[in-house]
Amino acid sequence: MSATSDSSFLARYNFKVRKQIGEGSFSKVYLVKLGNEDGSSITIATKVINKNRVSPRFVEKFLPRELDLLVKLKHPYIVQVHSVLQNGYKIFINMEYAENGDLFTYLQHKTLEEPQIRSWFMQILYAFMYMHRMGVVHRDLKCENILLTRNYNVRITDFGFARFVDLGRNPGVDTACGTMLYSSPELLSGQRPYNPVLVDVWAIGIVLYTMTNNKEPFRDKNKRAMLKKQLAKKYSFRSSMIRSRRLKDLIATFLEPDCDNRTTLKDALQHPWIKEGNIKIPEDVVMANDSNRPILKNSPVITRQSLREPGYRYQLAKYEKTNSVINKRFAVLKKK
Repeated sequence: MSATSDSSFLARYNFKVRKQIGEGSFSKVYLVKLGNEDGSSITIATKVINKNRVSPRFVEKFLPRELDLLVKLKHPYIVQVHSVLQNGYKIFINMEYAENGDLFTYLQHKTLEEPQIRSWFMQILYAFMYMHRMGVVHRDLKCENILLTRNYNVRITDFGFARFVDLGRNPGVDTACGTMLYSSPELLSGQRPYNPVLVDVWAIGIVLYTMTNNKEPFRDKNKRAMLKKQLAKKYSFRSSMIRSRRLKDLIATFLEPDCDNRTTLKDALQHPWIKEGNIKIPEDVVMANDSNRPILKNSPVITRQSLREPGYRYQLAKYEKTNSVINKRFAVLKKK
């Protein structure tokens, strides 16, 4: 099925494909314009997954779970999915468009000042505190999976390895996944079961370090060598980037190899480096994080059975522009 037929299918639902903006081994991403009945329009991104190019296990297990989580998670700093459509062997995921790309690409050209690191880091913290409270772990956080909106706010994306966990003190999981550069010592050492919440916390620390230093703290193609560096806390900061002692101290609480002594997200919000920013949290973020609305593991909206229906369709009641206020803490950026 060509891009032309993708466009023809989307046109049935009033989506107009403007251009292709990305392509992977089993998917394409289009920039799409959606016209509303009142004459207005919004721009969204449509990810098209070709089920014939992925494993049956992915189609039966990971894809339904990812889609089900995406339509249930409702938070200002998590990418919003508007609808899921299926046309034969292709799945169309219509979602919020983040105009400024991903954080990894952004950091290739820019050095962030501490006020901006703090602002984005707090957005990431609030998104993950919400997820964990809802009993969801991401398990593949990395800079490539953090998008930036037109107004430079964070959107967490790519929930391919996300899953529900028990809300107890030690939710054990056996399946290892994610990207090695962001993997915690307990994952690399083969500890099973492991606590996926603490694995997310480690990955958040890697992201914080990368925003601070424009590179990951532990880099090695050999898993055992990388684990050795992690256990020895063998990382450093570029001398050309002047960073505060408090910021370095916060990073150390995340990159603690002993998972029992690793910080919690709640404690991180009380750290002096966070507090000194005196950032007011937007009301919609406070409301989302205070929400008691459960995300029910046993009441899926999208299931493997759903995705066996060639013409399956799931749509939210209304398409809306996502609120993305100007990030007032956005500091003047310096080229690397």
